[in-house]
Amino acid sequence: MDVVTAKVALTIAQQGAKHWKKIVLIVLSFFMMMVIGVMLLVGGDSGNSGTAKVNDAVLAWEPVVSQYAEEYGIPEYVGVILAIMMVETGGSGLDIMQSSESSGLPPNSITDPVLSIEVGVKHLASVIKNARSNDLDFWTPVQSYNFGSGFNNYVKSNGKQYTFDLASNFSKNQANGRTVKYSNPIADFNGNFRYAYGNMYYVLLVQQYLTPGASGDIGNADASALGPETYQMLMNEVLKYNGWPYAWGGSSPSTSFDCSGLMQYAFRQLGYDLPRTAAEQHAHSIPVADPQPGDLVFFKGTNPSRPASSITHVGIYVDEKRMYDASNSGIGYSNWNQGYWKQHFAGFGRVVK
Repeated sequence: MDVVTAKVALTIAQQGAKHWKKIVLIVLSFFMMMVIGVMLLVGGDSGNSGTAKVNDAVLAWEPVVSQYAEEYGIPEYVGVILAIMMVETGGSGLDIMQSSESSGLPPNSITDPVLSIEVGVKHLASVIKNARSNDLDFWTPVQSYNFGSGFNNYVKSNGKQYTFDLASNFSKNQANGRTVKYSNPIADFNGNFRYAYGNMYYVLLVQQYLTPGASGDIGNADASALGPETYQMLMNEVLKYNGWPYAWGGSSPSTSFDCSGLMQYAFRQLGYDLPRTAAEQHAHSIPVADPQPGDLVFFKGTNPSRPASSITHVGIYVDEKRMYDASNSGIGYSNWNQGYWKQHFAGFGRVVK
């Protein structure tokens, strides 16, 4: 038994008297760790979770992360959460997401890994909710996981879109200009220093553990009405922009995209002529009751300035849970079949030449 597996097993024993749900989650993680060990013995690839390039110790906690990401309404952030765990501890220790401080406790006060994940995911979900309510981009709340929600307010007042310069300036202000040495290679471009408040490189650190253009399984390509090769090409195109910020009115890589701009641009690369707006794309597509990967999924009433029945949002249908779209939280996968999107669901459409 290796060190990582032994630590997970020890955690199971230590949590034996706690709530049953935690026990189930830990046991599931232990099982995943054993599966990963077998994969290593037979030469399997265990270092990539789809959205995140993480080590085995972090990957072992993916079932727990997924559970709490669903519970707190941010399932599209599972890969980001795993990357955060990689940055924080690499999957070692008991407070594996370093969640104690976000709860107002001294560092490493939390000694239950499952509780650390729950508190960390809850904290991230809180800053994401705040960011969405203020029309901020995808990456601002990730930096706010490290800085605290004050960074959301700072970005709100300075363009509503994360940049490294904003993170640097915020940290500088909070630290009154005091700097410390920071020898991480991520800071080589900036003279290997950071300001003495949080970590202004946090988003860059997280992004290095994410796989650009490979953010998860694209679904059953063989079932696509576009044909498997065309659907693969479609997803290859949109995945280039995974994690990019939402841009109202945007319709090209030079501006980033809004929802319908991304659809129009991506399908145009494949020779399809889609109109510009979500409502026009809804009218242009053929309604289908049994959607397949590559179809469009439409939503109504998401823009309060338009009638509640108006088609106002569109994404690419991936499977029974996921779509790929551009929304206020950024470009990437979302769960269309729960919560906000389920409430505004309007139907499916098939694109034809």
